[in-house]
Amino acid sequence: MTFKRAFRAILLVIVVHIIFLVLGTYSRIGDIDILMHFAGGFVIGMLAIAIHHKMVEHHRTPSIPAWYHFTFVVGLVMLIGVAWEFHEYVLDNTAAIWWNWDRSQLSLGDTMLDLVMDFIGATAAFTYFKRQL
Repeated sequence: MTFKRAFRAILLVIVVHIIFLVLGTYSRIGDIDILMHFAGGFVIGMLAIAIHHKMVEHHRTPSIPAWYHFTFVVGLVMLIGVAWEFHEYVLDNTAAIWWNWDRSQLSLGDTMLDLVMDFIGATAAFTYFKRQL
């Protein structure tokens, strides 16, 4: 996995997210948020794999067990996922109130499902790209 490939994938997800925001897709198709969290988890998983690969290569680390690779990838994705959920919470309690925007945090259940989809996306990325570690 290369940084260039990971950043292109992240940019694609961000562009799709912006398009969905502008078109009001999240309001009209409620479950599209689930797919976007899976995609976000997948592309951040790609970035985590690129980072981990670079660090292992740089430090010439001999053999690292697969569970450690998996923990690094999922850990970074979950860190970003929690930060994203915090970002949505802050926007819902400021900008959404001030400018009458649609809320992102519909419930605790929605937030937990978002984090589960981030985890599944990270796991899918790890499974798909694990040969590149």
